[in-house]
Amino acid sequence: MARLNPVARRALKRKAFRKPIADYLARVVEWDHSALKPVKDLVRIFLRLEQDEICPYCQRLIIPERRNMTEHIEHYLDKSHAEYRKFGFTATNLVLACIGCNMTKTTRDLVVDGKAKPIHLTIAEAPFRWPHPYFDDITESLHKAPGPVYSAIPGSLRQAETEQMITDLKLDTLENAESHHGRLLAEQNRLWEEVNALMKQMTPENMAKLEPLHARLQRISRELN
Repeated sequence: MARLNPVARRALKRKAFRKPIADYLARVVEWDHSALKPVKDLVRIFLRLEQDEICPYCQRLIIPERRNMTEHIEHYLDKSHAEYRKFGFTATNLVLACIGCNMTKTTRDLVVDGKAKPIHLTIAEAPFRWPHPYFDDITESLHKAPGPVYSAIPGSLRQAETEQMITDLKLDTLENAESHHGRLLAEQNRLWEEVNALMKQMTPENMAKLEPLHARLQRISRELN
């Protein structure tokens, strides 16, 4: 995945979202408050298109959780840290991450030890502990071979940061690979169930629903192979 564009700004700048975002920043409401759902839903749409449904960390297809069918909005600098709450709705701090990377990263502080906490989240604050999705081109420092097998590209600008990310996220472990493979198979089975149900009644409406399902199945097949 190449360096991301901060497309979430298109959602965050909307007049309708100014108050709920301001309330969050002022600690009037928390992240899971219903008032923030519309802005988060729109951010997801923009990020899904920008990322092409790929996790910016492991570079694998994002598999939505069955229980809510939405991707995790991941904060590069985690919002649970008091000094990073101000970046809760900063476009360059928001990505969609797969459940594996999101849960393994948890609240890890990605500012380099001993470095001052950033006042503004800009490229001037780089480097961080890991490559930054908006400030670094991960494809220039991360090699993902079939398996997948991960390695940092020797001599790349962010080689050390990429090695740290691979270690922190346990991307080079069999457990990680098997967990992602299992989630892919589960989604594949669920999608085939939907396809089979729709094909029992070949109405124009059901035909229209089949196209995106088949496209997703093709992506999953490529990822599995």
